[in-house]
Amino acid sequence: MKKTFASLIVSALVLSSAPHFAAADDLSEQKAKNEQQQQDNAKKQKNLESSVNQEGQKISKTQQEVNRLDEALNEKIFAVETKDRQIKATEREIVELGKEIEKYKAKLKRQEKLLGDRLRVMQENDGNSIKWEEVIFGAKNVGDLVSRVMAGKSISKQDDKMITDYQNTQKQLADAQQEVKEKKAQLVVEKKELKHQQADLESQLKERNKRLKELRKKKEKFETQLMDAKEVQQILIAQEKAIAAEKAAREREARIEKERQAQAAREAKARAEAEAAQAATQQAAQEKAAQSAKPSGSTKQSAPKPSTPAPTAPAPAPSAPATPKPSPSSGGLFIHPTAGAVTQGYGSAGGENGYTFHNGIDFGGPVGTPIVAAATGTVITASGGGPYGNHIMIAHQLNGKTYTTVYAHMSSLNASAGQRVSQGQQIGTRGSTGNSTGPHLHFEIHVGGYSYSATGPANSVNPMSMF
Repeated sequence: MKKTFASLIVSALVLSSAPHFAAADDLSEQKAKNEQQQQDNAKKQKNLESSVNQEGQKISKTQQEVNRLDEALNEKIFAVETKDRQIKATEREIVELGKEIEKYKAKLKRQEKLLGDRLRVMQENDGNSIKWEEVIFGAKNVGDLVSRVMAGKSISKQDDKMITDYQNTQKQLADAQQEVKEKKAQLVVEKKELKHQQADLESQLKERNKRLKELRKKKEKFETQLMDAKEVQQILIAQEKAIAAEKAAREREARIEKERQAQAAREAKARAEAEAAQAATQQAAQEKAAQSAKPSGSTKQSAPKPSTPAPTAPAPAPSAPATPKPSPSSGGLFIHPTAGAVTQGYGSAGGENGYTFHNGIDFGGPVGTPIVAAATGTVITASGGGPYGNHIMIAHQLNGKTYTTVYAHMSSLNASAGQRVSQGQQIGTRGSTGNSTGPHLHFEIHVGGYSYSATGPANSVNPMSMF
């Protein structure tokens, strides 16, 4: 399974190159077409670079918006955290005030117990701690009077202090209770404000995530364009070189096979001629021996023996094509590239994975399962990254036509660009790299050069019809 690979560039550059490879059998004609194609591609790439720059500016603007949102979010998060700390501090203060209030209440009870008798006396003496008339008129002498007055003052002073302390405790209790009341009211306000700030924070987070999602989508598109701008031209060049190399290799193999057959025919002819000469020599020797064995004076001639015909040289075998293959219409040009069941076939798709047409087939199975070349050919590219993950593309020349095979999502690669591989030769192992949801090999066959479309077959064919 895969997502769009070079959807913008391949449609503009590679698609236009595919028919060229399929039709240009003559290398000189191909070279001329390649030069024209390179000029066209250069113009298209220049236009692409301009659009990439524009897209980069859009991304930069969106990134700045996200950065501003991040700054605002940081301030809001700090404000929420500060308010939360204030609320917790207020709650702690209320708890401490509650403890103080309990202490004041306990202190008041103790003070009220101590003042109980004194308060009753003061009530009986009209608010005075002692009855001064008893102090004055009950004195025995002046010294006793002084002692009584001093003791009365001391008692009065102590009573005043006890009353003052009691009043202070009452005031402290009232103040603490009032502060608790105010703190609780403040807590209600702070919690309400915190809730409002949290709502604002959530709103800003949603906006930020929305903008970030847009940014990521733009970046993905931008990265695809950037990758295409930098790499597709190299892929085209590599594809042209690989196809030219594969054609040359096929022609070389055909020449070698033709020379081998010619040599075999020459050797067969030489053997036949040698055998004929040897038979003729043997026939002459037999005739001479027969003449020597005749009785002298005999006038009767023996009937001549029929001569043995010399063996004729076998006709040379007809020339066969270098790589006999069934015609494309009958299938059978390729072998299965790996073992395993087909988990997704060729044709229409639901679109949930970024494409509505699956232009290959998927072979499921364990990671590490060997992957082999489906036919003899020259490796166009062997690289990693992108939607295909670790992948290999191979150019083939079969029955005078160009084909391209694609092997995607591999865990390892055992071939390199420019290498010639034989049918059945291991080129890698199955994996789950790139846009893959599980271990499998995504395999494509294209008639001509590689060309991709997310909505239709482009120049791909169903591999099942070619095995």
